[in-house]
Amino acid sequence: MAHTEVFISNDAGTLVPSQPSVAISNGDTLAFSLSNAGPVFAFFSPDATAALSPAPNGPVSLGSKGPTVFTFTTSDPGAYSVYFEATASAAIPDFPGGTSNLLHLEIDTDGAGESEGPGFGGITNHSRGG
Repeated sequence: MAHTEVFISNDAGTLVPSQPSVAISNGDTLAFSLSNAGPVFAFFSPDATAALSPAPNGPVSLGSKGPTVFTFTTSDPGAYSVYFEATASAAIPDFPGGTSNLLHLEIDTDGAGESEGPGFGGITNHSRGG
């Protein structure tokens, strides 16, 4: 079983994950940690919610005291995505469609003045080994 650690950082007001996606495989674990960012809330698509244990119930607060860990409960393709916001009351954009075996880690650039809406699946240079 694989374990993936994703770090969320704040880049000029935009919350940026350390990688653009994570492969979904039954039994693998996924941990979210903060790197000079906080507070951070994760909003999961309906398919992602159904594919994780414990199942996220609404926005999930990602704390600075340690990683928030989930286990994948399926390997089936789906419309898996998650995006990150600084508040639990943030407006939720439509999740992107399409099915795959990847959990897409979305970037919402709306508040950063970089675009007119969320930018999904952006590739960053914030990758950390692990």
